[in-house]
This record gives sequence, structure tokens and C-alpha cells, in this order.
Amino acid sequence: MSLEEFKTEEEYLSQMQRGALLNPRIDSTFKALFTSPTKEARAALHSFLEAATERKIKSFSLTANDVPENFLGQRRVSYDIACEFDDGLSADIEMQAFEQQYDYGKRAEYQVARLETTYLKKGDTWEKAPTVYQITVLDFHYDSSSEDVVSRYAMRTKDGRELSNSLNIVFIDLTKVSKLEENVESNTALENWAIFLKNADNPNKKEIIAKLTNTEAGLMQAQKSLSSISADRDLWITQYRQEIYERDRRSSLDAMKKAGIEEGMKKGLEKGIKKGRAEGIKTGRAEGIKTGRAEEKLNIVKNALRAGIPIEQIALISGLTEEEIKQVAL
Repeated sequence: MSLEEFKTEEEYLSQMQRGALLNPRIDSTFKALFTSPTKEARAALHSFLEAATERKIKSFSLTANDVPENFLGQRRVSYDIACEFDDGLSADIEMQAFEQQYDYGKRAEYQVARLETTYLKKGDTWEKAPTVYQITVLDFHYDSSSEDVVSRYAMRTKDGRELSNSLNIVFIDLTKVSKLEENVESNTALENWAIFLKNADNPNKKEIIAKLTNTEAGLMQAQKSLSSISADRDLWITQYRQEIYERDRRSSLDAMKKAGIEEGMKKGLEKGIKKGRAEGIKTGRAEGIKTGRAEEKLNIVKNALRAGIPIEQIALISGLTEEEIKQVAL
């Protein structure tokens, strides 16, 4: 059900009493689905990893990324799932339920490179560098030019020759799964996982979920794990607060776009950096606010404040600190 159908947190939590399932596309739920201390969660993660990496996995271990007690939006919250394998393979899995204002391709390249460098120590030979995977589930369109649900990226020459196959990126686009629902028997394992993640909490999709779980043992275990964690009130609260946070962020972003503020802030920030002084980029950014078309920058911030957009939301979207925004408003 849509968040807008609930007036209060308690109304939202009442879904739990009615037997509803948590949304596996919310990253806190996604992580709990795979990392809860149950045999079902373990079996589900094993199945998902084999489908995503296209290889048999004998055993693996998890590297914990603890979630803080109080919800802080997406900032400083790590919901990714890091895994190490007995054969040297390593993988990082994350759910991106909401589109943010950055390039996911560059982000994934950085993430997979960081994962690779984590395991090499001084003195190690290059042969010890493991094969690593950055696996990202996206619940929004990333590449509108492709109809593929699963996209696999690796370092290759223009004519397709692989370099070493050490760095691998896998994108799973859940917005494109509807065309796969009639082909469960012929889909790849990862495509069927995509259907499950997109529809598992939808009461109108029970038939296709039943078909999937009857076909694939790993998906059956995932369904059991999702049912189990959906009785956890704390997870419902976390999911609710994440949805509220994201709704408010998108609302502020839409308001800023409508007022023509976002592009102006971007230009102002670029000018500020270029005019930076010896104190560095941060100081340059602040000084840039006061120099070179200062009136334009002041008007941008003032218009945002007049529109009722909170300072913290302007900071979140623009990249400026709250103190910098307050300085501009003076």
C-alpha cells in the first residue's frame, strides 16, 4: 500500500497485524531478508549470490555493517551486505530503492574498485587480487536505452576482450520485470529473483510469487525469511521512517526544481569552487557565495527559504552546509 494511505505511524504499523509483508525494496528490509540469523535467510542469500555471480559457491561469510539505532535517512547509514567466499571471491550487495542526485555508474565503479583494494596487503602479489562483484538492485530506471533487467559490466576492450575479469558490476533493474512474469521457466535465476523482489509484498501478485517459490528453492527460503521478519515491529518502524524521509526529500527536490533553484545552486557552487582561496575547497565554496554574482546566489537561497523549503533540505540537495546557507541568507 502507498505511504499516502496512512495518516500516522500507528496506522502504518497496523499492516503488520493484518499479515502484510515488509517491502524488500526498502534497504533495511532488504538487508534483514538476507542477513537475519536464520537458516532461511542464509539459504536465500546463498541462492541470490549464485544467481548474481553465475557461479557455484561452496561457502561464504558476512562482514557486518551495523545499522544505527536512530534513523538518519540515508546519510551515514550502511545497509549494504558484504560477503567473502572460500575461493577468494568477494561481493558487496546493496538495494537502491530511491533515485539520488549522483551518477550510479561512477558510484558502482568506485565501490567495486574499493572492494578490490580492501583485500590486498603490502607485499602481496597481483595474483592474490580476488575477483569482486558490486551487485546493485535498482528500483528506478538507470539505463532507459536498454530493456534488460540484468546488466553485467566488466573491464573489456572495445571489441569485447576481457582484461582480467577481476572487477564486475551487476545492475538489476526492477522497473523492467513485468515482461518476465510470463516466462518463469525460461528466465535466468537472477531474473526470477528480480521478479520476487519487485512483487513479494504485493497481495495482487501472490500467484506469480507462488509460482516462483515452487520453482526455485532459494526463492522459497526468501519468502519464508520475508514472512518471518515481517513480524518484527522495529523493522516496520524503520521502513516507515525511511519512506517518510524519502518522501520529504523528493517533495523538497520537486519544489526546488519548480522554482528553478537547483540549477542555480549548482552553477553557484561551481563558481564558488573556482574562486576558492588557499583555505581549500570548503572555504572557496563559502567565499564563492559572497563573490562573483553574489546577488544571484543570495536570491537563489532566499527564494528557497521563501518557498518554505527547510535549510536542512536545501543543504541535502545542494551540497552546501547549513551554516553556509545561513551565511548566504544574512
